[in-house]
Amino acid sequence: MIKLRDVSKSYGDEPVLEHAGYDFPERGLVCLMGASGCGKTTLLNLIAGFDTDYTGEISVGGVALGSLDADALCHYRRDNIGFVFQNYHLLAGYTVLENLMLASPGEPDGEAKEQKAAGLLRQVGLSGKLGQKVETLSGGQKQRAAIARAFMGDPGVILADEPTGALDRNTSDEIMQLLHALSKERLVIVITHDARVCAFADEIIQIRGRKIVSEDAPQERESDRSLRKSESKTRSLAKHALSNLRVRFPRYFAAAPAVAIGLFALLLSLSFDNVMERSISEFKAKNTAFSSGYIKGSDDGSLLEAMLADGRITDAYHQYKLYDVELEVGGRTETLTEKYPMSKTAESLSYGVMPRKGCDEIALSPSLAMKFDTDIQSLLGKTVTLKVNGAEYALTVCGIYNAGYDDFFVSQDVERRIYETLDTNEPNYSTSYEVRDFGDVAAVSDDLALKGIEAQTAAEEVSALLRTFERLDRLFTVVSVLILAVALFLAGVLLFRMQSARYGEVGLLSALGYDRGRIANMLRLENLLLAAMAAIIDLALAALAQPVSAALYFPVAFTPWQAMLSLSGAFLSILLLGALSGRKLIRTESAAALRRG
Repeated sequence: MIKLRDVSKSYGDEPVLEHAGYDFPERGLVCLMGASGCGKTTLLNLIAGFDTDYTGEISVGGVALGSLDADALCHYRRDNIGFVFQNYHLLAGYTVLENLMLASPGEPDGEAKEQKAAGLLRQVGLSGKLGQKVETLSGGQKQRAAIARAFMGDPGVILADEPTGALDRNTSDEIMQLLHALSKERLVIVITHDARVCAFADEIIQIRGRKIVSEDAPQERESDRSLRKSESKTRSLAKHALSNLRVRFPRYFAAAPAVAIGLFALLLSLSFDNVMERSISEFKAKNTAFSSGYIKGSDDGSLLEAMLADGRITDAYHQYKLYDVELEVGGRTETLTEKYPMSKTAESLSYGVMPRKGCDEIALSPSLAMKFDTDIQSLLGKTVTLKVNGAEYALTVCGIYNAGYDDFFVSQDVERRIYETLDTNEPNYSTSYEVRDFGDVAAVSDDLALKGIEAQTAAEEVSALLRTFERLDRLFTVVSVLILAVALFLAGVLLFRMQSARYGEVGLLSALGYDRGRIANMLRLENLLLAAMAAIIDLALAALAQPVSAALYFPVAFTPWQAMLSLSGAFLSILLLGALSGRKLIRTESAAALRRG
């Protein structure tokens, strides 16, 4: 079945085989002997299709291995080759039965396959060990399990590399008797240094002088067995991925929360931005004067024109002195002989808020408020009838501000309505304006100062508030980014360490016939499951944030889109880290992966 013709193999400048040739029998146990480093394992790797860097021809069942690509070689191993390793290469964390079910990937999982695996385990004397984890088996039991696995696909060739090297004499004899019995129907090639193992051999060959030599067997044989090619009915990727997730759950579970917590910290940073914006909006709503400016002095119209042309200013108008202003509350009337426009920003509130646009509100000074009620706070919400220039305005008391004289403020829209009824030739007393954006208050004030115009504003207070908010926002963002970076680093380290410990598994799967694309898909599916776990944890943290924040009196406010961004970030971060951590693993050659494992 296996024929070598003029095969040469070198490692760099060091030849291992030179023009070697040999015809292996169809069945029987063949022992391959030779000194360490003579090329025994190299020969097995060539026959298995692990190593394709050679000259000459190796044919199995009439098919030249050199004509097969990487995937075809995987299918060749799946359908024709079984492996028995010196160090067993059983996957820890899996049961004996599960290890056998990994073999013969061309056969779909199901009851028939389980019965077949159970039958092989009975044949090798492990009928009572089906559900036992492989790490709990003795050395001899592990080797028996490895032999049973090698026969799962009913291969025509068994390759055994030092299968008794780690066993005692009695166990070694039992294993060789088992292999000899199983070789009646197939070819079993055993690498060994132990001459006593050769007592079980039907043929003994050696590598001497970089050639394959045998004194007992002829070099030419007739072959009656062709290379088998089965229809691929591959076992469930999802089942395998879920099994891997179960076996490696502690490490997986450490990686998923790390990323989820990191992305949740970023979500909290976005939440703080929202809270800050909401706080600024609430502050602006309660302190409308902070966006206002007041310029004392008459204007020929040029200043007002320039201000109205400034896109940062949402409203500007001239202010005038008012005469004989009457205020009536609950039947009590007070008259102000003169009412001068004043700067709102120079005053501070004792109660309530400053008048807001569209609300028809008025704020009173304490001395004026006391003329209506000694309990000035009780005036909040009451109606004041303001009479000026023959017009009446029903306004609601919204605040009491700290002025030392009788005075009041109304909102810009009410004030403009009052000035529209004026019929006066007097020049304007002052100019009032309102800045559109809270953050532009200081900039507008500075620009006016450069033009020699002195405006009374709350620029210093606004700047101080904004600096405080910005510092807090920057601090929270930096901390959140650091948490995220540390979380991603830890998750990456965990995933890279976990994948680096899987070289033996990937090499074994390749030996069992899993092609590179299938192994890559299995790892991708594992990453998808892990990414879903990270997203679920992130979702749970987001769901818990509101009740926990309410209990701790810590404001949290994030939008559904921001929560979705955090979930997506957790999901995609795991996918990316998983892909990067598994990239080298997938590209490693089968034999090299087995050696590393």
